[in-house]
Amino acid sequence: MLDEMFPHKQLAVVDRIIYLTSGAGIAKVGAEKLAEKCEVSKRTVTSAVRALKETGEFIVGRLIKTKGGAGKYIFVDKKHPNFREIMREVFSFSDYKFAQLTAEQIAEQEIIKSVEAVSSNEENERPNINIYSTKQEKNKYVSNIANAIKDSIEEESTPSREYVEEYASNSLQIEFYDLLNGLAYPRPIDAVKHVLALRIGSDCDIKRFVKAKNIVHSISMRILDGYEFDNIPAAFTAALTKSESYEVPPIKAKPTYSKRSVSFYNWLNERE
Repeated sequence: MLDEMFPHKQLAVVDRIIYLTSGAGIAKVGAEKLAEKCEVSKRTVTSAVRALKETGEFIVGRLIKTKGGAGKYIFVDKKHPNFREIMREVFSFSDYKFAQLTAEQIAEQEIIKSVEAVSSNEENERPNINIYSTKQEKNKYVSNIANAIKDSIEEESTPSREYVEEYASNSLQIEFYDLLNGLAYPRPIDAVKHVLALRIGSDCDIKRFVKAKNIVHSISMRILDGYEFDNIPAAFTAALTKSESYEVPPIKAKPTYSKRSVSFYNWLNERE
């Protein structure tokens, strides 16, 4: 079937991508490396990646280079058994744990229990396990991967329940969409309700659900007052993230006092 969908040279690129994602369901690779391994031009790689994305069977993200410009591709196979777990990590508010998504790296390669499990050994002569000097650098690297995937998912999204169901890994995400869909919010919110539903997080609980609902309500009130948001999903996420950092102080119990038993004094019976 792939033979009919892709020209010969593009097919070599697609086969390579399928191979790289076959182990973990997710892979990071540069256009140059794909071109080199498949013995094709970078232009052919670009065309093949674009055509693969149009099939709807892969999420295709792109990292951003430190100095600007497009970086390496991130591919996620939607049909892979790890797909739902990958989505859980992408939309999680807690630390990303891509290393735990798989028991092996890519097909026919050594098991690597590290965050670099999303990378191919073929990009490096040996596994990149200790290339980061600090935990912050590693967290930033993995966060960039998650954001690249998230951006790709949201880029061509459609405001529908089916969209949320495809990428949700928590039933509360779907319930949040149903809530927003059932209320009469201003058009700017209605246009991104599917995005907001996923952004409440795959690790969302009832507390965050209520916070998210209140934030959407606040944004709605500001819109009705005439305020224009440049990016509602970004404003929503920033507010929700900030609310998560608040700790509700424990309610202090009111002091209780034991009642003293006082004998009744009947002054009417007082005698001189």
